[in-house]
Amino acid sequence: MPEESEGLSSSPAAAGMVRKFVEHWGMMARAWGINATMGELFALLYITDDDWTAEDLRAWLKVSRGNVSMNLRELLAWGVVRKSHRAGERRELFHAEPDVWTLFRRILTERKRRELDPTLTVLDGLVQLSEDVPELKELRARVEPLRQFFGMIDGLSVRLMALESRDIIELGQIFAMDDAGAEPSGPENDKSDAST
Repeated sequence: MPEESEGLSSSPAAAGMVRKFVEHWGMMARAWGINATMGELFALLYITDDDWTAEDLRAWLKVSRGNVSMNLRELLAWGVVRKSHRAGERRELFHAEPDVWTLFRRILTERKRRELDPTLTVLDGLVQLSEDVPELKELRARVEPLRQFFGMIDGLSVRLMALESRDIIELGQIFAMDDAGAEPSGPENDKSDAST
């Protein structure tokens, strides 16, 4: 662990929490079709909020240098990890993007580009192909609802990616429910009697 993270390594509870967080992100990455090491690298950088060298990351995760290098390049390409240098040092340092909304937007953008856009292209092509071939009418009836659904998801993702962090806070307040689950929480909806 980097020197800045000594507190985590000296506290068994904190070290256990870090380990659990990192392992969970590795499992989630596999479920999303992403390399497990990529998920673990990001999780470790994010949860510790420290600058790490590639060698420190390799030693903590107990993986090969090549694995760390390849996955750091991918995380840098996604824009969820930044690289920096300290004055007088040659080593590259890596740090996770700290803003959760920025992270979500970058991940959503990348997943849209890699998964949603190609799916829409295939569905659009199939619908277009079926328009001129009467025998494909039944197949088109199966594909068209999928195209509409993925088109709706695409439109939603574009709108989400256009929002700024402050917009998300406002959106969260709109969706926030009080303990009864009936109305948004906040001072404007406080039912207590202010006159007493």
